[in-house]
Amino acid sequence: MSNFISLLLKGIGTALALFTVFGMFFDWVYEGNLVFGDWTYTKMVIGTVAVGAGFSIPALIYESEKLSYGIKVLIHMGIGCVILLVTGFIVGWIPREMGILACILAACVQIAVAFVWWAGYTWQFRRMAKKMNDKIKEINGDN
Repeated sequence: MSNFISLLLKGIGTALALFTVFGMFFDWVYEGNLVFGDWTYTKMVIGTVAVGAGFSIPALIYESEKLSYGIKVLIHMGIGCVILLVTGFIVGWIPREMGILACILAACVQIAVAFVWWAGYTWQFRRMAKKMNDKIKEINGDN
């Protein structure tokens, strides 16, 4: 349960941080005229929380020893990306009014950001595991 809460809080926090950075970027793109109406901002924040949960909760799959790493990644990122895309359509991150090409581009950018973020976490955890293994070898006197 503790790991669940920890993952959930980290996922939601990360999603909200990314939402803030992207919001600042688009505010810059629109030269300070990024305006929301009809509760759009609130919907986007709620959507961001859902996406954070949608990527963090499935990460519990990595605790399973029965599945291969590739299947774990497929399950984790598959669930997260589906939630991201559905939420993107619902809250307006994917601009349906701009046509199919804009939708495809927005979806591809969102999925690419998700995979870059996942790769960063994977790299960090692998580095940490290597340091721990090296320290264990050092303590045990192995070469």
